[in-house]
Amino acid sequence: MSWLLKTPIELDRFEGIHGSDKITIRHRLKRHYFDDSYRINPHQRPNDKKLFKFWKNRSSIFKRINDGNIYLTDELWFSVTPENLAQFTANYVRQCLPDAKCIVDVFCGGGGNAIQFARLFNKVYGIDSNIDHLFCTYMNSECYDLAIKPKLLCGDWETSLKMLVNNSQDKPDCIFASPPWGGVDYLRKDTYDLEEHLQPAPLSKILRVFLSVTSNVILFLPRNSDLDQLSSITQELCGPDEKCKVVYVKDNGYMKGILAFWGKSFYDFSRFYPEQKDQASGESMDGKEGKEIEVKMGDLY
Repeated sequence: MSWLLKTPIELDRFEGIHGSDKITIRHRLKRHYFDDSYRINPHQRPNDKKLFKFWKNRSSIFKRINDGNIYLTDELWFSVTPENLAQFTANYVRQCLPDAKCIVDVFCGGGGNAIQFARLFNKVYGIDSNIDHLFCTYMNSECYDLAIKPKLLCGDWETSLKMLVNNSQDKPDCIFASPPWGGVDYLRKDTYDLEEHLQPAPLSKILRVFLSVTSNVILFLPRNSDLDQLSSITQELCGPDEKCKVVYVKDNGYMKGILAFWGKSFYDFSRFYPEQKDQASGESMDGKEGKEIEVKMGDLY
């Protein structure tokens, strides 16, 4: 594989390439690297008019995009997590899991989330079946000068995750995923069916696989997701007492989606307040009803 990229150090970023078309994938990666594929000229409108509104708000996707060193495919224009939201997520996970060392970003796309996780955690893995997207993740993380850069695996999400767990000495402390929503038309229906429309698999299967690896799971889902469906799947897989914490997130005043958290560490903070009575229940020590606390994204990055 030494011929893929310029130096063996750069090769270390790609942990594995598997599947029936290994040779094709390797040649494609090599061509992207030497042709400088997908580099975004921030001052040139994209050819596809549908992407104009994303290009117009490009600084919200990556704050460094105007430096001219960000790489995106057409699909990544509308699927990369905005940087503010990715920063919020990474910082929230860091606060809730202070001892965590290894984070896995499944369906990592252009690396929006993986880059922010790499700022705060010792080891980050990015998994995607699209080598073009992994190439963009690779180049985008270079733009952010990360001391700890994401390790990249190309292949089927389930196979890659299994391979990572079996072959790596680092047990994932948390899995984050932003599964494809089916393109920009996901809002055409009032309610998004998480079993029928989520790609590449129904929510129940994705969540079942992730929970078999770690109890700490985060999914970024459409804002019109069926919350009753989310609740029923949680109870089916985790039992009637398990909770799924849902956070609606905005960026620049626009609702971007919801973050769904599984794992007690994300909603039960009593371990941080041992002198108080079960903070997760919303009760104070004297039994009076506790006050709701509004957390803004800006407070955590």
